[in-house]
Amino acid sequence: MEKFDWSMVEFARTKWRSEVIPDALPILIRWAQEGEAHSYSDLAQELHDNYGHDIKPRKDLYGTVAGGVAQALEWLSEQWGKPIPPLHTIVVNKATRHPGEGAITISPAYFAGKKLDTEDDRRVHLREAMEDVFTYQDWDRVARALGATMLAPASGPVAEVSSNAPIPLPKVQQGGGTESAEHRALKRWVANHPEEFMDYGDFTAGTNEKLLSSGDQLDAHFDNGKHRLAVEAKTSKCSEDELQRGVYQAVKYRAIVRAEQKATRHVPNGEAVLVCTRAPNAETRALIKRLQVRFQQVPAEAEQE
Repeated sequence: MEKFDWSMVEFARTKWRSEVIPDALPILIRWAQEGEAHSYSDLAQELHDNYGHDIKPRKDLYGTVAGGVAQALEWLSEQWGKPIPPLHTIVVNKATRHPGEGAITISPAYFAGKKLDTEDDRRVHLREAMEDVFTYQDWDRVARALGATMLAPASGPVAEVSSNAPIPLPKVQQGGGTESAEHRALKRWVANHPEEFMDYGDFTAGTNEKLLSSGDQLDAHFDNGKHRLAVEAKTSKCSEDELQRGVYQAVKYRAIVRAEQKATRHVPNGEAVLVCTRAPNAETRALIKRLQVRFQQVPAEAEQE
């Protein structure tokens, strides 16, 4: 394989970028191994803390830094004959927590052949790209090929910062009890009211007890051939621990539905929503926000037979 030289990277052809871009690669690889996206401000801070680079007041300049890493990976993809997940997509806008759509054009090998006609298409594929970055197993090989050192990923508890205090895990019960009449009614109501879930797709009536490939069974499921929605339903009588368990179930179902879509060569745009007839408390709301779970409160009469 041809030896890599950072001077081959178009974005690295100024003095500042030629110094900063190679040092950004180990930082982005560490973030990938830690499984979390970060902002351009975070990248600026890490470059300062790890390598002593001055922090530029214009954080948009760090977009070209991430772009330089992308160009290096594009070169390596050509050498290996297979696309490498676009590492730069985990550097996101601080406000939206999404990568810019320009992230697609700089990695043509990875996004080749994917439907990118609409903003929704591009957003779905960018999200898929981020997931591929987090699950990729050869980042150490990438680092060696590009002559980069590795930074040890963080492990254990994350330092507490203001509103990011740890949220206790819910108590988990072994085995399931008898299903209540309210829960049966709520599941049926959800399946028969697709209009309540228009934000996730244009659905007709859904089904109850949909069995996923993992063996998990959904309370309700909607599928219009283009979009899928998994629903976890909790009644007003459920404890706060049970409602929080529903948050984790929604995370699981979302991942499985998207995995099924990927396996069957569909756009992995599946979503999951936690439904309840009462509002969550403050701690559960914080958990919902942190895990980016969809929550929808439905009318109390939904659980009446």
